[in-house]
Amino acid sequence: MKNICSILLLLMAFCSCEPLVDNKPLGEIISEDNLVLDVHNTTEGGNEIIMTNNTPGVGSYWDYITGVAAQKSVTVTLPFMGEQEITFTGFCRGGTVTTTRKVIIDKIDHPITQEWSLFAGNEISGKSWVWNLEDYNGIVYGTGGWLTEFAPSWDVCEPENLEDANCELVFDLNGGPNLSKKDANGNIIEKGTFAFDMSVIKQNPDHGTQWSIGQLTISGVSVLSGHAYYDETNIITTFEILELTENRMVLCWNPADAEAWSDATFWCFRKK
Repeated sequence: MKNICSILLLLMAFCSCEPLVDNKPLGEIISEDNLVLDVHNTTEGGNEIIMTNNTPGVGSYWDYITGVAAQKSVTVTLPFMGEQEITFTGFCRGGTVTTTRKVIIDKIDHPITQEWSLFAGNEISGKSWVWNLEDYNGIVYGTGGWLTEFAPSWDVCEPENLEDANCELVFDLNGGPNLSKKDANGNIIEKGTFAFDMSVIKQNPDHGTQWSIGQLTISGVSVLSGHAYYDETNIITTFEILELTENRMVLCWNPADAEAWSDATFWCFRKK
């Protein structure tokens, strides 16, 4: 009996180690040419776009520049003008296939997130920002209390000593989220891109009220006097947005681990 039990145990161990093999083929990957996609403006040259995947048996993944979606049909409004490229990835039994479709946008005729327009306006030429010397008595760049104040008021740069005093920042949406720094003659000194996230806010730790309204990130370009006030080598690319209206923009920076009331750098701009 003992020998029979041992044999049964060996057979069970052998069977449990034997792999289960499924030789059923997954299927082919559909070619780009066989994808049935419809991507078009809802109005001629307008910024509302409908994207539809009519390919049988193929799942959808759309990358429409400002976001992604996995629905078969999606309607979005894009803030950018010019030629825009939308990427589609299809999921079939054999794997994935990726392709692109292009649309031309020459007018913003459907509502977009208001911050796009506040930063860059609604024209292809964009929107220009300069130092706001009028509203702040010339004190537009300097230091103030981190998480507590809304303009420079401690160590400040006098108007006659401002770097880039005659330069301007131009935000535009011509083809993408562009940001340029131009000199007094309109020549581009630096050019890059910008992005914002209005869900990133900070609170005043003294009484818990909201201090910042969002966060601006730039790449490839700096703002006017675009460095930390006490360190010209520290070029700032991420800013807390304290104010953003049709005519005024106030930005602030300090290290993320800075304590409240520590020296933060402030920039105050106005629409040109």
